[in-house]
Amino acid sequence: MLPGEKFFLRTTYKNLMTPKVSVITTVYNCENYIARSVQSILDQTFTDFEYIVVNDGSSDNTCEIVKTFTGKDSRVILIDNKINKGRVPSLNTALAAAKGKYIAIQDADDISLDNRLEKQYNFLENNPDYVLVGANIIVMDENENKISEPLRPEENLDAKYSLLFRCTFANPSIMYRKKTLDENNIRYEDNFIHAEDFRIISLLSRFGKIKNLRETMIMYRKHPRNNSMTNMDIMDKGSIQIVMENLSRIGFEVNYEQANRFRNMFSSRGINKLLIYEDVELLFEITKTFSEKYNSSRNKEIQRSLRRMMNWLGKTNVMTRSRYFSLFISILNYYIKHSIFK
Repeated sequence: MLPGEKFFLRTTYKNLMTPKVSVITTVYNCENYIARSVQSILDQTFTDFEYIVVNDGSSDNTCEIVKTFTGKDSRVILIDNKINKGRVPSLNTALAAAKGKYIAIQDADDISLDNRLEKQYNFLENNPDYVLVGANIIVMDENENKISEPLRPEENLDAKYSLLFRCTFANPSIMYRKKTLDENNIRYEDNFIHAEDFRIISLLSRFGKIKNLRETMIMYRKHPRNNSMTNMDIMDKGSIQIVMENLSRIGFEVNYEQANRFRNMFSSRGINKLLIYEDVELLFEITKTFSEKYNSSRNKEIQRSLRRMMNWLGKTNVMTRSRYFSLFISILNYYIKHSIFK
């Protein structure tokens, strides 16, 4: 064997042992969608990855379907939980096995567009101060018919402001640095079950910049068995705790009911008319504090929130009650200064 051939084999073996990206999927009883999901990763333009699929004790044909891929492509690694352990332990099992520099999440019923890994990998490689990147998604139904294409906050401080109140990253679109997890002892947490993605994104955001790429990179399948639909109450409880902690970090101690009202307001679930003055007043103080703390001028999410605050106060209240009018004028002045003069 020639020296060059030996070097090539050693390099190839090393690359196989240390993939640049570890894609992870946890799956439970998803036989109708898992093949399409796995294939979308294998069809990526970026090829230097391992694909760890944790079958979490499925009782249908999910495991057998994944096994057909392991026989065809050595990058697919199947970890088979013999019993159902839950999403959080399965995610941590995948992280423990992952060897990549970056972790990419792929949900078992979603589809990644073919340039997703390439674009996210290149972004993180070229921007070392960023710890996490997401992307826009297409929401589709069970038959892959488009329902909507919501836009997400793109820039670092826009996204971080939004994270104070809700998760504005699509979990199956994210890629993040594994080193940041390991150095800061971050893992998925059972205390925030069904909101574990919001939690880990919030934690990662403390250690660097975050961003949603403008491009659409995920087809998100919406159906009655979605985790976010079947476990809404549990997810809300965890999310409210995360909001309380996120706000505490910038100096605001809010109670469970206040945090819940904020989530409802920012998620367009409705407002509490009896407490709207107090809620908007506090939100205004939170917004000003965040803006001053991070010197966040021309923040699109802050501008949007200020407009919503003025709307939430209500025209009738503003015209008939002096304190509502005074708060409205304060928000309006701040909006003008924040949007135009800074």
